[in-house]
Amino acid sequence: MPSADSDPHRQLLSTARAAAVSAVAAAVAMIRKARSRRGATTPRRKGEGDFVTAIDVQCERLLRGRLLRAVPAAGFIGEETAVVGVDRDAVWIVDPIDGTSNFANGLPHWAVAVALLWRGRPVVAATWCEPEGVLYSAVAGRGAFAGARRLRARRGRWDDGSIVGCQWFRGQQDLAFLQALQRDGARVRTLGSTVVQLIDVARGRLDANVQQQGRIWDFAAPALVLLEAGCAFTDWRGRAVFPLTNLDAVGHVATIGAAPGVHARVLRRVRPFAPRAAPAR
Repeated sequence: MPSADSDPHRQLLSTARAAAVSAVAAAVAMIRKARSRRGATTPRRKGEGDFVTAIDVQCERLLRGRLLRAVPAAGFIGEETAVVGVDRDAVWIVDPIDGTSNFANGLPHWAVAVALLWRGRPVVAATWCEPEGVLYSAVAGRGAFAGARRLRARRGRWDDGSIVGCQWFRGQQDLAFLQALQRDGARVRTLGSTVVQLIDVARGRLDANVQQQGRIWDFAAPALVLLEAGCAFTDWRGRAVFPLTNLDAVGHVATIGAAPGVHARVLRRVRPFAPRAAPAR
């Protein structure tokens, strides 16, 4: 958290958490209703290997409207709509559907994610994860929750029984970091949703998640859940990812989310493959 004199006040945190939880629930209800409409889940290409559906855009508009009504002074960064107010103290970060390709093709893993950043640090988070159908939330300094239940990460393992989630750049040919991760016997899983995989670390279903590429809307919300549950979240050099000081210039960030007791082992394996140029932060 920032120093005490720069902390967001208690009322803002309470208002933002209630708004985030309510907005995510409304978005999920809209998604479930809309996905039966003809063409609603048909993917449209945005870029190489990057797709969007009509529901993604509709969902972000719903989230944007609700969140900015709740905290009008906040800025907004979403995956599908225009960025506003990134230089403000409070900025909403939204991924309307993380795992769009999964969603569009009927695969089960996808999520809706909302975070409020205060001076570059996530202070409120709400995410809905499928296929389990659970809403996760967190407030900085107040813990993480799966529904109404306090979430506390279990100690991980790093041996031939460990499971690590991974994501890498599409079309990437040099995947030496995967070989390094498997050197101790770890088994690799790629589920197609960064949010789901990071939450799976907090839940103890994955021992770590190693992401070579990730945008701010992919990790802002689940990172707070991870940290408040007692997990580690850093870049591939072991540095804290937050605060992000230049939000309109944040590109891809290589991150590690790890259960207690695992981070140092994972970092040792991936540090040699850390991006040479530090991401804009």
